Amino acid sequence: MKTDTERISRIQSAMEKEGLDCLICRLPENVVFMSGYWPLTGRAFLLFPRQGTPMCILPSIHEKEAAAELWQGEIVSIPFGRITSGDFFDQVRRSMKNVLAQWKPKKIGYEGSFETMAPPWNAAEPAIPAAPTRELLADVAAGASLIDATPLLYRLRATKTPMELARLRVVNEISAIGLQAFAQAVRAGETGIGLASMVEQVIMNQGTGYAGAKRVRAFAQVSTGETETIDGYRLMLISTQREMLPGDLAMLELAVVADGFWCDRTRVCVAGTPTAKQSAAFEAVMRAQAAAVKAIRPGVTAESIDAAARAVIREAGFEDGFFHSTGHGLGFRYHEPIPIIEPGVTTLLETGMVITIEPGIYLPDVGGLRMEDDFAVTETGAEYLGPAESKLAQ
Repeated sequence: MKTDTERISRIQSAMEKEGLDCLICRLPENVVFMSGYWPLTGRAFLLFPRQGTPMCILPSIHEKEAAAELWQGEIVSIPFGRITSGDFFDQVRRSMKNVLAQWKPKKIGYEGSFETMAPPWNAAEPAIPAAPTRELLADVAAGASLIDATPLLYRLRATKTPMELARLRVVNEISAIGLQAFAQAVRAGETGIGLASMVEQVIMNQGTGYAGAKRVRAFAQVSTGETETIDGYRLMLISTQREMLPGDLAMLELAVVADGFWCDRTRVCVAGTPTAKQSAAFEAVMRAQAAAVKAIRPGVTAESIDAAARAVIREAGFEDGFFHSTGHGLGFRYHEPIPIIEPGVTTLLETGMVITIEPGIYLPDVGGLRMEDDFAVTETGAEYLGPAESKLAQ
């Protein structure tokens, strides 16, 4: 694995400014961010010094993947998965104490305020930090100050390095495979759950191995018809077995992760011929997204991007139907908090930020329509990651 020296340098420079001697992270999204290794279950602990060589303490059964993915640093392999393995946390504690006894840190940063997390590869049963991890950190940090580094980590994650942008291009290109399959499959008689499962299968089958991606997973939600799609702004939709009727909309909300890097896309298609209202709303959403993208450049505020999209929808007469944010940050998670693209947010866009642009309209007699794509902020504007065609009707 090629080392992202730019990322390492940025982290160490930030630690210098914050006076942190060491960072200890366990959340998979932070481990991959700081080391290149995307943990399989969430049981890996990364010790990242301001100077010197990082240390990754993990279960022995995951050593093969870590050795292939870690940029640099040493691996401490803890016996795991056999009845003779012993207590995992006790062995992690001893290993950490040995490392910190050599490093002698005075200030240690940790993930103290993460209330949302991206899953590891095993999304079915992720291991997450809780009381045992807090007790472990308090024990191994005896004599040092524990500092909540959550704000620092989020700030650092907000602007991507060239290597990270390359990985985000790949996951967006993989997602485009699913968007295309969805558009081709929407027709009367299909169900939301059938479309969602098809999209996930296509992405995992065709995305695994694409441009070197090793571990790919898709999370698709498809709502159909006016009643379901009008609630399509919800963070979590439930796909059903309801069969689509001619003229019904189908909305796909899609998250894809490839080796720890995430994208977020949405498409809407109609089964057959759209109504005049559906066509007008779709065109307004498309133009709103284009206006927001045109406004993207370093130094502008998040609220100005939102305003550009909202003005188009207002002028088209659909203002009452657009009531959510225009976008958000992403990359190491499906949704990241920097920046949020909505009214009142004065965060300045920076080169390297990656954001969604996702205007939507949700109204009776129309249904729900949203267009969502991911864009990187460049020195001169915006780069469309994983371009994918969008048509309301095929």
